[in-house]
This record gives sequence, structure tokens and C-alpha cells, in this order.
Amino acid sequence: AAAAGAAGAGAARAAGAAAGADAADDAALVAHYADKEFEYGFASTCKMVLPASELKGKKILDVCCRRGKGVFKLSSMAGNGGGVIGVDWSAAHLAEARDRMERAWRDSGLARNNMEFRAAYPEDLIAAGIGTSTMDVVYVNSVNTLFFDTARALREFGRVLKPGGLLVFETVLADRERDDDVVAAARELGNCIQAARTRQENEAWLAAAGFGEATVVESYAVEASRGFKPGSTVDVVPGDEDVRYEAVSLYVSKL
Repeated sequence: AAAAGAAGAGAARAAGAAAGADAADDAALVAHYADKEFEYGFASTCKMVLPASELKGKKILDVCCRRGKGVFKLSSMAGNGGGVIGVDWSAAHLAEARDRMERAWRDSGLARNNMEFRAAYPEDLIAAGIGTSTMDVVYVNSVNTLFFDTARALREFGRVLKPGGLLVFETVLADRERDDDVVAAARELGNCIQAARTRQENEAWLAAAGFGEATVVESYAVEASRGFKPGSTVDVVPGDEDVRYEAVSLYVSKL
């Protein structure tokens, strides 16, 4: 009985420690995104190289949708038989997107509104009511290198996608392993290019999240200082001037 009691107490302590760790992680998640909108850097760029013919009638999730421009484009492609959910952590961005929503679906010639906007962090889509295996397509742009936890976010994308569902993944890849201090400083600056990790690291995260092999549908070299449009620049962190960066658009299917 004493042994059973000790075991029970140990389990309770372990459960309490796990709950405390989860609470601390959640607090860190909220703190990471507080007051962050990642405006005017390359993270604001959405190439949206999309398989238009495959989106009709689909249920699509746009992660970090900002003011809704990408959702409006996806909405038109999904058509009357499909639907789009845009998620973002910025209340101001979501309010602006909702204000523009009705005009957007009418301008697209749709019979009804097929989109909605919800508040969520990329790592915690369930908080916005995005259920498991409910989405046909997830789209995310190059802001992903600035996520609180890219690997965790990719697991969430895998969770919400149906088997065989498509992740349209815009990101930046570095040509070599990175100095962690430089990456951390770049993330604080909001420089999503200089915060990039290698192709191998991204492929490992995708595999762990239940995705198959990625297909590169577009790629081009980018400088660490590139801003949200050609000719604009952002601050960079010294220390890895020899690193080369490649912006890529990937299609990756959930296994």
C-alpha cells in the first residue's frame, strides 16, 4: 500500500510538472507573438504559387492571413462549393479582413460568402476550433521562419489536414547550418530570411509532422536584407555574411 501510495504521489508530481511545463510553454507562445505583426519585411511577401485547378470546392486554411488579401484570392479559387478560413494572431488585422470580406466575395462573383476569419497562433490552431483532418489545403507564407516553434506549427498543419491533403509551404532555406545566436537576433529583428534554417532541417520537421517528400514549384535567391518588395531593405545581423538564402514554394502532401 505504501509503495502504491508513493507511486501515486510520483505520478501526481510528474503530471503537475508536465502541466507546469505546458503552462510555461503557452505563456512563452503568447509572449513571442505579443505586438508582432512582421510588417514590411520579406515575411509580408506572399508569392502564392497555387495549384488553382485543384482548389475548387476545397476547404482551405490560410495561416497568418494578416488583412485577408490571400484569403480573398483563395476564396475566389475555392468557389461556391469550397471555403476558406484565415487565421492570424493580430486582432487589428482580423478586424480589417472582416471589414473587407463582403466586398471581396461579391467582387469574385460568388453566390455567397465562403470565408471566415479566426484568431489563432500557428502552433495552436485547435484554439480557433480547427479540427483534426478537416482541411484539404493549408497555405502558409515565409513568415514561418519567425514562428515561435516551426516544428510544432508544422505538426499542427499536419493535424488539421485530411490524409492526402496539401500543404502549400512558402519558406526560406539557408545553404548551411546556422549560428544560433545570429538566428535568434534575426528573429528579434523580424528578418525572416536571415532566420532561415537548412533544407535538411525543414525536411526533418515535415517528416516528423507526417508529410511526404516536398516538391519545389518555385525557387529564387534572396539577400538577407531584402524587404517586402524589390528595392526595399531591412536590417540584418552581422556574423553570417557567407550564408546564401533561397526562397522556395513547396507542395507537400500529408501521408
